[in-house]
Amino acid sequence: MPTYSYKCEDCGEVKDHMFRFSSRPESVDCASCGGDSKRIFAVSDAQTNDPYNKKPERNRRMNGLVMHLYMCADCDHKFDELVDFSQGENYDDPQECPKCKSMNSKWLPMARIDRWSERFPYYDRGLGVMLQSKRHRDQICKERGLTPVDGDWNADELFKEWDIEKDKQIKEYDDYCDRLENHPAFRQFRMARDKQQL
Repeated sequence: MPTYSYKCEDCGEVKDHMFRFSSRPESVDCASCGGDSKRIFAVSDAQTNDPYNKKPERNRRMNGLVMHLYMCADCDHKFDELVDFSQGENYDDPQECPKCKSMNSKWLPMARIDRWSERFPYYDRGLGVMLQSKRHRDQICKERGLTPVDGDWNADELFKEWDIEKDKQIKEYDDYCDRLENHPAFRQFRMARDKQQL
């Protein structure tokens, strides 16, 4: 429901009230002095250009440790490196290649969004263990009676099966309701229901 501001003509108090858009009054009684408060157009602090009401700018500086992928321009070796933003480091700073010791490396942007592009070892929060390889993950899942999801798993097929089951249940319920309303065996039930004896 929208909030409207009203300012009292007598005492100057500004108070917010909530009304539906279609039924907002042009004036209300002042809560302090009982005078007439007129609706005013007020701008919130977030929208104002008043320098005294400005919110502080959000600190967009990154903090903490972040693992980034780099590639050496000399030997094409790819390697991970921790970047400590709290120490003033930046992800696009050149890093030393562990293979050839060159500083001619470049940051590689990554978008790892599926399980099959993961890099080992890593801690799997779902399993609660540090996984060393895909084989190790399969072994842990087998020990716990879990089935790891393959990369070609299709959620649409699963949802289609659920929709078919739901449609089947709705049809069964509609058939049941139809029998209650029309089948001769339920005639006494309908009569008792209509007389409000149930």
